[in-house]
Amino acid sequence: MTKLEALKVLNLIEKVYPLITLKSETILMWMAKCESMDYSKVLNNLAVHIRSNPFPPAVKEILGKSSNDGIHFEWLEEYSIRPEKTKDFCK
Repeated sequence: MTKLEALKVLNLIEKVYPLITLKSETILMWMAKCESMDYSKVLNNLAVHIRSNPFPPAVKEILGKSSNDGIHFEWLEEYSIRPEKTKDFCK
């Protein structure tokens, strides 16, 4: 997978999970590993994850190198949660 394809995957993750932001370390990790990843397999794994999980994927999940045991909150290490924009209804 090229770096451009990796960026497309990361962009897709942020669009599907709009309340999260990728941490800089996560982006650097994807860029370092992208050459060894197969783009079509990554997209397939991401599609499966999106259909079955309300939380963003950990890199391990997308690479298919881990079972889902104990990984449910590992994504918190790779993403940060965007603060909600407060709406001023009292005017």
